[in-house]
Amino acid sequence: MGAPVRVLHVLSSTMRAGVEMMVLNLFREMDRERVLFDFVAHDLGEDDLGGEIRRLGGRVFCVPLLSRVGIRKFVRIILGVIEENGPYAAVHTHTDYQGGFSALAAKKAGVARRICHAHLDTRKMRSPVFLAKKLLGRAFIRNNATQLCACSRYAGIALFGRRAANRGLVKVVNNGIDLTGYAECDPQARERLVLSCNGGDNTRLIGNVARLNPVKNHAFILDMAAEAKAAGLDCRFVIVGSGDLYGELLEKRRRMGVADTVFFLGTREDVPQLMQCFDAFVLPSHAEGLPLTVVEAQAAGTPVIAATCVPKEADMGLGLLNTIPVDAGARAWLERVGRVTERARRPDAASRLEAVRRLGFDAKSNVRTVAALYGLDDEPA
Repeated sequence: MGAPVRVLHVLSSTMRAGVEMMVLNLFREMDRERVLFDFVAHDLGEDDLGGEIRRLGGRVFCVPLLSRVGIRKFVRIILGVIEENGPYAAVHTHTDYQGGFSALAAKKAGVARRICHAHLDTRKMRSPVFLAKKLLGRAFIRNNATQLCACSRYAGIALFGRRAANRGLVKVVNNGIDLTGYAECDPQARERLVLSCNGGDNTRLIGNVARLNPVKNHAFILDMAAEAKAAGLDCRFVIVGSGDLYGELLEKRRRMGVADTVFFLGTREDVPQLMQCFDAFVLPSHAEGLPLTVVEAQAAGTPVIAATCVPKEADMGLGLLNTIPVDAGARAWLERVGRVTERARRPDAASRLEAVRRLGFDAKSNVRTVAALYGLDDEPA
């Protein structure tokens, strides 16, 4: 057998976040004697996943943000990465409307397979500046991509347009999770987490796992915490993740007087255990594609209260996904959390994992689909 082919993935970063974990999960499951992944990551100062990527045989190339260098220079930089480190069987972009610029670089470098992948439903994001950027990006994607993919139908419509989706030009590829760790729960894990949050036997743990950036709307969770404290409820809000808004959120936590009920755990590798410790998982995002964390929470048997931007495809059919508009307000969200957790019954592990597999959200089941995008149609499932 010859040397493995390489595929270059263009990501926002190599921080531990939904899209990045989806790609890493695929890399873990791929036959790495046949294909290896390299990664372009924007220079955001954190490289949570870089160590594992390198251990698996991949490489990480750090590039400046497009907003700092402009389109022409950015295309030249990506072109240089491809020419200096290729050849590549495919370039697979995960940066939504910016993906067309990397696809242009790949086209200039002679890469035959240029895949642009939509991960966010931005149909409700209507600012003139954002719409102008998206339309420009869509034009570059149309002229340079050979395959359009999306994590959900609506994410595909948002990025590529309804006409492309209706013509069957957009392939929906489910975001797969690694189910390892969701079958069993350490019986002491919840007790340790409650104690670390200064809680007691009757404390309700409300969790969130997401990168700390504006679209995830963590400030809303602090509003929920303030409502809970004012109502005298025994709740602890546990936020897992890192990002640019950490300092700002800490200051808001102090200002609102909820430092004793809101806890930031940073980046964690024990998400399957944490998910099983939560009484409820909340996701008040302004926009989503198909969030892995919602699938992970259901795999853990944890009830989910999510913004209505989370698509119906994220429902694993376990009776755990509940949606509510963000503009209903923090009090309404808190009330919904209370009602859901009071009646919640955690499905057994076998039922949870079977549902995730049946609906195609196990990373193992996505290997053949993604390998075909790279011309490896006989990749083992």
